[in-house]
Amino acid sequence: MASAWGLEHLYHTVVNVRDLDESIAFYKLLGFEVLNDRRHVDWPDFVATNFGMKRAKGRGVLMVLPSDPNGPMIDLIEWLEPEAKFPSVPPPADEVPRIIAFRTKNVHAAYDELAKKGVKFTRDMWGPHRDLGIVGVCCCHDPNGNLIELIELNPGQRHSKAESLVKQD
Repeated sequence: MASAWGLEHLYHTVVNVRDLDESIAFYKLLGFEVLNDRRHVDWPDFVATNFGMKRAKGRGVLMVLPSDPNGPMIDLIEWLEPEAKFPSVPPPADEVPRIIAFRTKNVHAAYDELAKKGVKFTRDMWGPHRDLGIVGVCCCHDPNGNLIELIELNPGQRHSKAESLVKQD
């Protein structure tokens, strides 16, 4: 029997931020626009209850990519109560990163332009890799320690072809 419910699509992802204005500026560099400014909203008590928290207060904005106006949003939140904890930026190389990946049109041009604007990448542009179907990949950290991955795949390709890396016995 078919279920009476189902997920429709990814709505938004919360990105916890140290400094909201600094993070807005960074995500604008990536091409996001502020869709809804919630910096001066007084969070009602039900927000904490919904999240299973004792208290929840913050400032935030919803941002969207103009190229995908109905796509998922990022919700940048600077937590006031309780205060969020953040790793050093960049985090130590032996820590598992929190990664946000974005499909990117002309990733090589993105790398060049962002580098000229002062964005520090973890390494030089990587790719192409024909077996994986990757045109190029580059990574940098946002102001909050999240690893931002910009990736371009071959036209029409949904994901990298990781199965090409299976070891042959």
